[in-house]
Amino acid sequence: MYLTELEEYISSFITYLAQREKNPDAHISALPLDIMTSKDFKADPIAIEAPNATDFVSMEDDTQPDDDIVTNPAAKYRKYEEMAQKGMFGTQKNQKY
Repeated sequence: MYLTELEEYISSFITYLAQREKNPDAHISALPLDIMTSKDFKADPIAIEAPNATDFVSMEDDTQPDDDIVTNPAAKYRKYEEMAQKGMFGTQKNQKY
């Protein structure tokens, strides 16, 4: 067993014990306190820029009108075989590198 695996098991065990004892901070109980940074309460708020709806208008759709939407597993495999025969996945037999 590697040291990182042991650390992961111990961390999971600490979290389990904290949840069993109904600790309200159980999800962070296994975090090492020496690595956690203290919160700066005087810091300015972070400005998060969300994308606008107009940002997605210029995105192109890769689907073609003649593409079929296949949900049946057997039909998916047949569709994959057809596409592979056309060389769409780089599975050409005489391909040289």
